Amino acid sequence: MRKSILYSTMTAMLLVLGFTSNNAIAQLRTPSSVGKYEKGTVTLENGDTISGYIFMDMMNPQEFQKRVNLIDEKTFTAFGAGENIDKNVVVYDANDLQSFTLENGKKFKKAKYANLFAKRVQDQIPNNLMLEVVTEGKITVFKKYHHTQGIVTPYLPDRTKVNDADYVKWQENNFEILSQKEGEEAKNMSTINLKSLFGDKKAVLMDYAKNKYGFRDLFIKGPVFESSFQSDTLEAFAKMVDDYNKS
Repeated sequence: MRKSILYSTMTAMLLVLGFTSNNAIAQLRTPSSVGKYEKGTVTLENGDTISGYIFMDMMNPQEFQKRVNLIDEKTFTAFGAGENIDKNVVVYDANDLQSFTLENGKKFKKAKYANLFAKRVQDQIPNNLMLEVVTEGKITVFKKYHHTQGIVTPYLPDRTKVNDADYVKWQENNFEILSQKEGEEAKNMSTINLKSLFGDKKAVLMDYAKNKYGFRDLFIKGPVFESSFQSDTLEAFAKMVDDYNKS
């Protein structure tokens, strides 16, 4: 009888611990306090455009990089009033889109990318992603924000120990820089060959050699956290690409 009671007690404790653990994990996977619907326009693969409100959450950028969650004006008003709007959200997969733009001026464009630095095999397979455009032309430069759910890297802040706002500051300033030449797939900045990318505009390569753009040292620093870079590197690289696109 005592064994039965002890067994029942231990089972109950394990169930409580399991629930607590699962609940903590679930909380990490739910929309954060910084997630919000922003006014914008979606351009579908067939060229049609749809205006509405797009859900953006920098705590979970993998969501808006893989798909768009869109609501209309009426649903946005209901959302603001605290109503459950899940059934009214229209979801567009990246494969169904060309791009989307936000009222704040940010543009996200579809690009095919394979993350050769990823530890997970599924992340190394080429996929269409909606990536933030930094500069656009014969060469387009993108920012790819990091997938954050689960244990990714020790460099990433612990979501259980920092608030959402501080976590987002890290997210916004540490990202992969991708470039895509017309007719090619997007590539991480660590893997590109500058002569191949800019070789048909020798003046741009000469300016790079003279360190006109100020990022030679930044460029050769090597991959960090799936080839993460910061804003200073992006600014310098974008200047070089802009010169290429204008020449």
